[in-house]
Amino acid sequence: MGHVVGTILGVGGATIAEVQINKALRDRTISEDERSLMHANYFLIRIGMAIILLSVIGIFWYQLNAGSMWILTSEKLWAKDVMFLAIFINAILLTKHWIPLWLGASISFTSWWGAALLGLAGRLKYSFGTYMIAYVIAIFAIAGILHLIRQRVTKNTLTP
Repeated sequence: MGHVVGTILGVGGATIAEVQINKALRDRTISEDERSLMHANYFLIRIGMAIILLSVIGIFWYQLNAGSMWILTSEKLWAKDVMFLAIFINAILLTKHWIPLWLGASISFTSWWGAALLGLAGRLKYSFGTYMIAYVIAIFAIAGILHLIRQRVTKNTLTP
């Protein structure tokens, strides 16, 4: 249940963050009201991250104490764990401005949605490498899509 609640907060927050940033960038400035809404949204995303972290620790602890080793050998689960780790590292990099917004936004959006979709997918028989190749391709595809959206949003509001 913790995974579901944390994922809802994260996926919803990442999606709303994209809407918010595009609305804020229409006039190429971020007002205090827009900044305040974004901070509230990012706080909820962090709550989701914390819930998932606790849930992951609990699941690993429970499964390993029950003698179940599938949790260590599931390539899909490891792909989700990499995405979740990317969310944490990306959040730090974005906060410190060590990564450009276009890449950080794409990593966040792709990682949250990717982990959620993998969680909903049921059993899949792909290798860890296949998951990672698809993940990296998706990050850059989403970056391109988000770039086009931002261009269109700012262009439409700056032309008479």
